[in-house]
Amino acid sequence: MALSAMFILEVVIVFSFIVTSLFMFIPKKNEAVHKIFFVLSVMLGILVTFISATSLPSNMQMQTVACWLCLVPAAIGIIISVAKGKPNVLAKLCSMLTIILSVLGYYFLG
Repeated sequence: MALSAMFILEVVIVFSFIVTSLFMFIPKKNEAVHKIFFVLSVMLGILVTFISATSLPSNMQMQTVACWLCLVPAAIGIIISVAKGKPNVLAKLCSMLTIILSVLGYYFLG
């Protein structure tokens, strides 16, 4: 079985998502750690969405738009995080939802 480079990259990203999600919700005394993992999660979501949207052919415009719409929960999470001053549980869940939707879009829309 031949594994493509994109599939290996997606497996690494999914593994990174799992690790980031675990560390994002583990209670710690240092608030900076939560902010770092929240930013890392948002950046990971943007990366997965970019890979999903740009890997589709140019004649699949509706699927490409659907992939880019996966960033909406991340934007909501960022707005909540900025409004509260720190990432709370809802902002973190929105960030996780972005990555989940993007990975599903990569596997099922393409």
